[in-house]
Amino acid sequence: MNSPATKGRLGTLRRRLLVLLLLPLMLLLVFSLAVDYRIAFEPAAAAYDHALADDAVALAGRVRFLDSRLQVDFPAAAEAVLRTDRSDQEFLSIYGPDLQLLAGDSDLLPEPPLPGRNPSLSDAQFRGKQIRKASYRIETAAGPVTVTVAETTLKRERAGSKILAGMILPNLLLIFATLALVYIGVRRGLAPLTVLSQEISRRQPHDLSPLPKSEVPGEAEPLIRAMDGLVEDLRSAVQAQQAFLANAAHQLKTPLASLQTQLELHVGELPADYRQRGERLLDATHRLGHLTHQLLALARSGPDANIAHEQRPVDLAGLLEASASAWYDRALARQIDLGFETEPARVSGVDWLLREMLANLIDNALNYTPVGGRVTARCGVDGAGRAYVEVEDNGPGIPAEERERIFERFYRPAGTSGQGTGLGLAIVKEVAERHGADIVLARAGAEGGTLFRVVFPRSAPLAN
Repeated sequence: MNSPATKGRLGTLRRRLLVLLLLPLMLLLVFSLAVDYRIAFEPAAAAYDHALADDAVALAGRVRFLDSRLQVDFPAAAEAVLRTDRSDQEFLSIYGPDLQLLAGDSDLLPEPPLPGRNPSLSDAQFRGKQIRKASYRIETAAGPVTVTVAETTLKRERAGSKILAGMILPNLLLIFATLALVYIGVRRGLAPLTVLSQEISRRQPHDLSPLPKSEVPGEAEPLIRAMDGLVEDLRSAVQAQQAFLANAAHQLKTPLASLQTQLELHVGELPADYRQRGERLLDATHRLGHLTHQLLALARSGPDANIAHEQRPVDLAGLLEASASAWYDRALARQIDLGFETEPARVSGVDWLLREMLANLIDNALNYTPVGGRVTARCGVDGAGRAYVEVEDNGPGIPAEERERIFERFYRPAGTSGQGTGLGLAIVKEVAERHGADIVLARAGAEGGTLFRVVFPRSAPLAN
């Protein structure tokens, strides 16, 4: 049996699949975000770079070579417009030959020229801030002139954050939707196993028939085959046990009957001083014979006994009337008022099994009803059209806490004075189950007592 710690550690199959899928999906999320972010951010960054390069080219157009020297036509108003931005700080510089500053910020140095790249774009640190700058190089009569325009990266970072935020939510929703679909899919895929477990839990304890395989997934078939093999081994063991019990009980019946007859004859011939001891021995023999008979009945009424071919219509009223004479002597000996109230009622079943069930109900009532008490056996049809047979007594009754256990084999409530074996009600339960009947246990009346009622279905098929 698994401990609670083991059960909690392993969890359900659905939970394990979700946990196993969560890590790969999170790694896939990170990879997807990195790729998608790069793909989505590159066009935005290219647009900002293009605008920055256009500013550098436009500013280079204001450089003139006049009067044998380089001049920059860059009014203060134009510079103010170029430096104005709602998000970033703008910087610019124009350097002539030999790093001669023509205009702008003296500490904004141009990038070295790169072959095939004009303007050239690069990232740098400027005045403690991250910047993006574009350097444009032109040739003049006085020599090369480099125009550099730079800006901080706040709007680029803001655009990247918006892009990233816009991608995270859909990707997270996709992952959660995937996990939900996996959970639902696994749940639906495992539904046949849930149905199978419910069917197994509804089985009677002695039902050892093979498990159904029609709706079971292929992955679970090895488990079902292993369980069927275990059930088959258990069925073989039960059948061997039942066969041994039946054979042993059957072999004991004949010598016990002979011993009982011989003792009855012998006790009558014993002197008075020895007769009491002989009567005790005879009583013990009677009880041993009764136990042997009940063991044989229990073995023959079990689910492993193949008696379905014996099923036929049975008249419950006739069954009660035929059984009456067998119990009158015992009832008279204990001054018990034994009565039979019969109404027409027929069921489909095995005659001797039903007779055995009735005999055990009456025997149980006579055992636990005090001297001078009352026992009544009835049969009939209730308001729902179902046949029933019941036995009522005015004995001490059965405590509520004992009612779930009285049908167990060899169980007898503590403190009972009856001479029962603890098998009678177990036989009643077996016979009722074989006929698809329900057993109702209730108080016989306000003064106490017990009422056992066996209610048969409208059509009572015999259990195989």
